[in-house]
Amino acid sequence: MAQVGSREWFDRYVAAFNARDYAGFGAYYAPQVDFQGQAAKLTGGQAIMDFYGRIHAQVDETVEVLAFVGSPGLVAAELLTTLVSRGDWPHFPNGPMTAGERRQSRNFAFYDIDENGLFTRIRTANFWRSAR
Repeated sequence: MAQVGSREWFDRYVAAFNARDYAGFGAYYAPQVDFQGQAAKLTGGQAIMDFYGRIHAQVDETVEVLAFVGSPGLVAAELLTTLVSRGDWPHFPNGPMTAGERRQSRNFAFYDIDENGLFTRIRTANFWRSAR
């Protein structure tokens, strides 16, 4: 079993996210996890999974880890996110998307981890976004 906060442990989280394994990536969330992202501010693992369920119904999303620093209490990562719209989505949280449109962004993400190995706070900041 991978140590909490290790690259292998985090890669399992990202793999579950990319596979749309909601139970798999949701298992990393503390019940009252605080999520502060560009497109939403949410509280609770279920709220995060519901949010991504709505997003993934409209776009294909993949996350790639470009840089990683981890410890049992905190993970910091540089992530490349790729979105491909399945259809026109005029009300996409980060601006309208058209069918087949592809966007990429580089983001910095920080994950606070409790003594049970669960994320208690996730903070992301956008560093670079492809032109629309």
